[in-house]
Amino acid sequence: MTRKAWVALMALSVGLTGACTDLLVEDPQGFTTTDTFYKTGADLNGATIAIYNALRGLQGQANWTAPELASDMARADNREPNFNTKSPDFIAWDASTGQTGGYWNTAYSMITRANLVLSKGPAIETPNAQTKAYNLAEAKFLRAYAYLWLTKVYDGVPLLLSPEEQANPRPERTPVEQVHQAIIQDLTEAEADLPATWPATDGYGDPTQGRVTKAAAQMALADLYVWRSTYLQKGEWQQASDAAKRVIDSGLWSLNVDYLRTFRPSNKGNREMIFVIANSGMNSRTGSIFQLFYYPRDWGLDRGQGGGWGLIHPTTWFWNSYASGDYRRDGGTDYTSNTAYVTGGCGLSNLCATPLADGPMPYKYKKSDNGANWDISDVDTPLYRYAEALLFYAEAQNELGNTGTAVTYLNMIRARARNGTGAENRPEPADYAGPTDQLSVRNAIYMERAWEFAFEAKRWFDLVRRDTREPGYWSTNLQSHDPNATSQGPLATYKKRFPIPQGQISSNPALCQNAGYGGTPCGTGVQP
Repeated sequence: MTRKAWVALMALSVGLTGACTDLLVEDPQGFTTTDTFYKTGADLNGATIAIYNALRGLQGQANWTAPELASDMARADNREPNFNTKSPDFIAWDASTGQTGGYWNTAYSMITRANLVLSKGPAIETPNAQTKAYNLAEAKFLRAYAYLWLTKVYDGVPLLLSPEEQANPRPERTPVEQVHQAIIQDLTEAEADLPATWPATDGYGDPTQGRVTKAAAQMALADLYVWRSTYLQKGEWQQASDAAKRVIDSGLWSLNVDYLRTFRPSNKGNREMIFVIANSGMNSRTGSIFQLFYYPRDWGLDRGQGGGWGLIHPTTWFWNSYASGDYRRDGGTDYTSNTAYVTGGCGLSNLCATPLADGPMPYKYKKSDNGANWDISDVDTPLYRYAEALLFYAEAQNELGNTGTAVTYLNMIRARARNGTGAENRPEPADYAGPTDQLSVRNAIYMERAWEFAFEAKRWFDLVRRDTREPGYWSTNLQSHDPNATSQGPLATYKKRFPIPQGQISSNPALCQNAGYGGTPCGTGVQP
């Protein structure tokens, strides 16, 4: 990042974080700061980068590990001493716990910054008109993406589309349909104006790796329409199919031959990664502790010796669910392993455990230094990959009655998973050979999503959205696949929706609470 853009970013960040007492409300003092800040194209570009900076909160501990642990594919390490950390594994949270409330802070920080860009940006005169147009489109995408996350965890939330609307100290929750229509508008406009690919730099000398493209907007639209078609039963499968197919037909994206190479820092910017949180690992501002959730604590808990917190393990059901020959389950035996899991062996300092004391650990997010500097990661956090475009399209086509087409695209994922890098001997044929009725193909697609996007925070949402069309799917899978989910008592179906954080309700009594969590209940327009 150039010094000018860095100064711009820091000035905006100080103006925002220093001025806000509530994430939904901009303190009026902040407007004086922003009025003097938004003068040049470089200012606008720096302010846009600041939205990405807020996005980084999604890879934080609570935001990332809550849906991971709450799903049926992952469980907490049995040695984890902090119950609040592992509470999602037991489906044990309320409005006061922090593990399900972080999305509010992260998303509204993104929304606040995006609203400032969209409010101030159009009036800025700059010779770099193309970058200005990109900046405005980026802000629309990131605002829409923030609202998409909010509705997927909370349902309806306050829809605030300008700094003036954010000045309201007591906004109410907006019906989810209205929020979704705003998301669709933002994403549609962003898709039209974003570049298909970015040049090497953004026009101000800053590298553009990790910045959103048309495909990111198309993926978010497909994601939203799939969610609406399942969780909300809107039947918008054609819209989901069309959005995913635009990604596929662009010809700009493809599957890596080697699944694991998709995530390796040595292969950054590869054509499978459509939208990521970019981590360079150069310092704490451009790295993360993301990989520590998966690195074995047996190798040195937080000691800079290749170990990590070891929080997330596959459940026994998920570990045993992989089909024969699927190299997405291959296990390695030490920190140098280039495998999807590690099952034993030694870390950098010869701290060893064979097998690992609490079972296999995911190892797809392998740092370039094998974990030597534990608190800074250069592994990019995946949000949308080309593989998901193929499976979005397969799912939509299956629900539209085109099971043959669905299986064709499903087989693209299966072929890579079972052929590996080409060096392995894989005994099982790649092509799907099961029944081709709609329900059987649906089951195959959901299972393929579980394997393909393992530990990418997708599975929880698949359980929740499918439960609407097949009541009991969420609870049945949790009860049968993850014993921890019911160890604290019977599953409460209202836990499919996260609670509005109690701190937000305390500061804004106009906010109603999701059913089951006490407080003022919401009407049917806010909660479907």
